[in-house]
Amino acid sequence: MQTELFNVTEVDVAKKLGLSRDAVRKLRAEHLYQDEDFGKVGREICYTEDVVQKLRQVLQKNTHGIKSGDLVPMSVKTEPAASDGPTVIQDAVVTEVFHKNTQHLRALLGGRKITVRVRNNANFIAGSAGNPGMVIPASKLAMKNPLLYDFIGRYPRARGMW
Repeated sequence: MQTELFNVTEVDVAKKLGLSRDAVRKLRAEHLYQDEDFGKVGREICYTEDVVQKLRQVLQKNTHGIKSGDLVPMSVKTEPAASDGPTVIQDAVVTEVFHKNTQHLRALLGGRKITVRVRNNANFIAGSAGNPGMVIPASKLAMKNPLLYDFIGRYPRARGMW
């Protein structure tokens, strides 16, 4: 019965209004009522037919904190994908191996400390006063944190040995 009532998906609402899905979510949180205007159908949020008209009226009155970039139609708006561009592999020097968190280690890259994600850090050796530490290949992640890198390549076969 709910499937018949909520038959317009969030993607369709965003396309009809020329908004991004984030803007539609913000409008939904501020102006719509669950089980009356929208509901979940499976794993997807769907809306009633009259929601598009209701949201158009809201947008004509005021944009309610929606940025002008959100009002660009979805077909025009392009966001770079994580796989765009070549993967740049850089050499980093291991400075610290975490014993409790075995999936990360600290390294020095270009004079700044970074965190490198690894499968297991047991065979990596950190640098000390006389030992500079292991040189490892690392690739920057396409995430918001600019100091988080991924280990690229084969793991050491023994402690400190490639």
